[in-house]
Amino acid sequence: MHIAGEERATLHAVIETVSSPLDIDQQLARVVDIATEATGCYAALVYLREADRLVLRAASPVHKHLVGRLTMGVGEGVAGWVARTGEPAFIRDGALKDPRHRYFPELHEERFQSMAAVPVPDRSGAVVGVIVLHTAAPHEFDEEVLAFLGHTAALLGGAVEHAGLYAEASARVHQLTTLTRATEALAAATEGDAIAVAATAGGRAMLGARLCQLFRLDSSGRELRLLASDPPGAPVPRPRSGALALELLDRAGGRRSGGDLWPGQADGAVVVAPLVASGERLGVMCCLVDGGRAVGAADEDLLRAIAHQAAMALQRAELIARLTERDRVKDLFDALEGGAPDPVVLRAAPKGFNLARPHVFLHGVPGAAGPADWEAVAARLQPRLHGPDHACYLDAGLETLRAAVLLVTGEDAGAVRAACDEVAREEGVVVGVSTPGRGAGDGRRGMREAADAARIGQALRPAGGALAYEELGAYRYLVDLDLARAPRDRHWTGVEALVEHDRRRRSALLETLEQYLARRRSVVETARALYIHPNTLRQRLARIERVAGLDVNTEDLLSLELAVKLVRLHEARRQMPSGA
Repeated sequence: MHIAGEERATLHAVIETVSSPLDIDQQLARVVDIATEATGCYAALVYLREADRLVLRAASPVHKHLVGRLTMGVGEGVAGWVARTGEPAFIRDGALKDPRHRYFPELHEERFQSMAAVPVPDRSGAVVGVIVLHTAAPHEFDEEVLAFLGHTAALLGGAVEHAGLYAEASARVHQLTTLTRATEALAAATEGDAIAVAATAGGRAMLGARLCQLFRLDSSGRELRLLASDPPGAPVPRPRSGALALELLDRAGGRRSGGDLWPGQADGAVVVAPLVASGERLGVMCCLVDGGRAVGAADEDLLRAIAHQAAMALQRAELIARLTERDRVKDLFDALEGGAPDPVVLRAAPKGFNLARPHVFLHGVPGAAGPADWEAVAARLQPRLHGPDHACYLDAGLETLRAAVLLVTGEDAGAVRAACDEVAREEGVVVGVSTPGRGAGDGRRGMREAADAARIGQALRPAGGALAYEELGAYRYLVDLDLARAPRDRHWTGVEALVEHDRRRRSALLETLEQYLARRRSVVETARALYIHPNTLRQRLARIERVAGLDVNTEDLLSLELAVKLVRLHEARRQMPSGA
């Protein structure tokens, strides 16, 4: 087999081809045509290396239908051996009997006797492909053919390397352009759903992925919730796949099969990036890419870039949403306290707030310990009062706390009071709880009741605790009384003496008297309420009469009971810290 015509002209044709603006596949096809014509071989083939496989990228007309479909492993067959070793192979006769040979029926190799295969090197000497010639009859490849193949392989290697660099640069430009567009879309989005949609669309476009999904961590930091998926109809992750996503997130460089997360996607690879803003982990982005292409650190860096932008946008949107809801809650409470008509109240209500549901209102004020951190109190109350059945809306001001709790039934108010009492005792504050109601009219009443209960609670629960309006008894009629104008009669003077005695002796004479009067002077019932023996109660009553100078069994019951309550309110207000 001799090169037809001048070798210089043939090589010039190869040089012109690899230097032309044709894309790499067109260049390979033209080189195959030149080699087939120049050598007179039966078939010429060009394989290019993709990862650990050789893919047929150009072939003579007899095998052109196999281009892009025929592949073999590096080291598999004669061409694979050449790719692995970097050495040429020349078989003069009996190509099928060569120990390196692997039979591919698609090529009808039983027709071939001779074979030549030479490596295609890049500038570093790494093998990027293989050129193969087949002849139907036994043939000794002469020096001209060998030289032609060597020169052609060297020229082709440069073209392949150049094409690879160009493709890589083009892909990088595309990715950066996509990242810029995604960043612009994220900056323009103001709500969490829109941000998640923009992020997943940008992530999928950047990596050329089959799908991209964004998960948000819940408040516990242990469960993931799917926020968005691109395309929207992509498969839902497998059950418990959120745990795997967290595992991949915690493990640097974690890449797994797509089948671990999504059913039917085992042939894909997963790229994971965390959503982190201001040091807080908000969630995770997962992309499923084709397993046929190499997935590396560059893909993770790109996804991490868009995930970072998404995290900042989500954090910003959530902060704005919280502030907006807080303002709406404050506006609602201001409207109710101000006696605004129903339409105004309903317009002020935050999203999801439905006054038609059973509800109670809360009002928090400082205890005897002084001013409170109402943001901290609200943070503790929120998870206790907000859940699948109840909804809690809080307004933490500088001096007070206001809240509304939407219930399933009015009977749930007891559980709300118990939760408030526990937190209030621990925080040293007083929380008033209204009676259950429905509608805006009951809401206005509930706001007043909660505030009244809190004011009375400062007298009855100075160390901290919750007090329901229903527990106030006669106090509810006295809460708005101007105590400076209350009569200072002998009942008032006697009760004041009990207050002073209790303060000096750390006793509980006033509490004993109030319980005794509330039970209509019943020794048995009062002793039972105070968990003391009736004789002990009689001894206390005798001491009360000596200190107060009053006959507790003959004094006017109503006058004495009112005096006890008025003095208690007066003492509580007098002893409260300034500004409380």
